[in-house]
Amino acid sequence: MAETFDATSSAEVVRAGLNLRGQRVLVTGVSARIGVETARDLIARGAKVVGTVRNLEKAHPPVGPSLTRVKLDLASLLSIRACADSLLSEAERFDGVIANASPFF
Repeated sequence: MAETFDATSSAEVVRAGLNLRGQRVLVTGVSARIGVETARDLIARGAKVVGTVRNLEKAHPPVGPSLTRVKLDLASLLSIRACADSLLSEAERFDGVIANASPFF
């Protein structure tokens, strides 16, 4: 049976024993800070992560071979369309999406 969590539950307790092997997750905003840490944690649990960044050249260095970075500027509808078309052309499903990024930074 699943454990019950509340506002006092730590992230470590919630994620304990979580196995994401074989899962593919899209994480927006993996160029720095919480996006990078989210990608690292998912990868450590076995997930393959596709992470979006506004600028591939300025993004934080990749966190390992299980991270694929793709360009996505959420302030540009052309960029959104290009990224969506690229991901759809791969014809691989995502098991989860973490919408971390904001176009207002």
